[in-house]
Amino acid sequence: MLSAIQISKKFKDRIILNETSCEFEKGKSYAIIGRSGAGKTTFLNILGGLEQPDSGKICISRKEVNEKNIDKLRRDTLGYIFQNFGLIDNDSVKSNLSVGIKHKKISESQKIKLMHEVLEQLDLKYLDLERKVYTLSGGEQQRIALARIILKQPQIIFADEPTGSLDPDNASLILKHLLADFSKQAIILIATHDPKVWNACDYVVKLNNQTIQFVKN
Repeated sequence: MLSAIQISKKFKDRIILNETSCEFEKGKSYAIIGRSGAGKTTFLNILGGLEQPDSGKICISRKEVNEKNIDKLRRDTLGYIFQNFGLIDNDSVKSNLSVGIKHKKISESQKIKLMHEVLEQLDLKYLDLERKVYTLSGGEQQRIALARIILKQPQIIFADEPTGSLDPDNASLILKHLLADFSKQAIILIATHDPKVWNACDYVVKLNNQTIQFVKN
């Protein structure tokens, strides 16, 4: 379980979150929505340990997230997908995928086998592992970012507008795999403007005027 307890955050004089508390359950997906500037990305980043709240705390499995354990959590428990893909452009597909699998205690040949399997799963079988990421299309790059998450198998996934810059076909593929591959074993949180994402998730989390409302789909 992921918990936000009495979280507050403001920028200058604008309050984004005001003593907000909520919980997110394993095996559930949540679409975080709200008008532009409502604080969707800020809320997602606080939950994911990428930003600090002004007050309050984040807990994972009842244990508070702090400076001492956040690096280990990012390595072992948390996964991130960003609108700008979050890949290393000048590195190869293989190097980027290795980030998601380096913690696994298996041989290099087994790692390569897993990479090929997940690329085939995402209709990227044709890609050479040594190809540089900057030569790929936006849809291909986002699928590489998703492949890295699939290889890592995190317990909690934070996705910030993962379909925002994609064409409809790639957006549908990303959403389908993100929800289907992790629907039972992970907590999935997606900050989005896309109604298709809202409708596909188990819950819609509405941010409005410093408050949060959960609506079950």
